[in-house]
Amino acid sequence: MPFWVADAFGISVTDFEHEVYRPENLPAGRLGDATPETKINDILGFATDLILYASGSVAVLMLIVGGIRYISSLGNQEAMEGAKKTIKFAAIGLFAVILAYAVVTNVIDLIFRATT
Repeated sequence: MPFWVADAFGISVTDFEHEVYRPENLPAGRLGDATPETKINDILGFATDLILYASGSVAVLMLIVGGIRYISSLGNQEAMEGAKKTIKFAAIGLFAVILAYAVVTNVIDLIFRATT
């Protein structure tokens, strides 16, 4: 980190490493001497959470975009229909993300419960 950035934030590189950047929060940082099953479970959990957050964020963003398009259509029927489709597909996508997350976490739980 350049010194001027460190001065602007009022934090040194060493403080950043110890206070902000915590490798133990990442899957590779907390795997240490864990069993292979725990390592796989942690990595899969991290990956599914990452995908969930990314796709959920995109779906919510598209809901907002659809709402803005609907409000700004000013009575134009073609623009209103396009905005309604955006909202509909974003809601379906958000539902699919939530459903996929539930299915994946339950399948992972069933697999690891069966192996132990």
